[in-house]
Amino acid sequence: GFYFDFTLSPVIRHLEATHTTPESLYQEYKEEYLGYNGVGGFVSTRFGGLIKGVVAIYGNMELELTRGQANGWNKKNRERSASIFYGMGPGVTVYPFFKSSESIQNFYLTTSMNIEIGGGGGIGLAGGNFRFETGYLWQSSERFYSGIAIGADVLATGGFDSHIKDEKGYSIWIGFKLIRK
Repeated sequence: GFYFDFTLSPVIRHLEATHTTPESLYQEYKEEYLGYNGVGGFVSTRFGGLIKGVVAIYGNMELELTRGQANGWNKKNRERSASIFYGMGPGVTVYPFFKSSESIQNFYLTTSMNIEIGGGGGIGLAGGNFRFETGYLWQSSERFYSGIAIGADVLATGGFDSHIKDEKGYSIWIGFKLIRK
């Protein structure tokens, strides 16, 4: 059957990278830490199919906006920053206790892998993330469920600037979920 999933949540984002600059004519490089911590919002939609009420396979689109502070190298020029991330990719949700007659049947586990683009605090990223999520749903009607989602992601990739390397980050969130299955 048809599967639709919508998530809306506050989010905490952390990004970090290494900035390299030549220290001398002999090209010895000095490495300095770059960091960003922000708070904002996250929205995700998923469209796909549900197999026997147990496994949902879908395409995922997500948008994240945060506002925060940069730290580390050149902090003063990056002090008040914002971050924006847009991602899309495939995902899977499993309802492991679907056949149970107990209330635990609405517990779920999700993982998705997205192509991600964005950045914050002077750290620009183009690559991928892995998102993990779990939660619990209450049945609102015959086909619709709403509930609580708890999730995290890990992202790592190459950046847009040759002097910035080892870009990586993570986010955590707890939010509202609406599902049609």
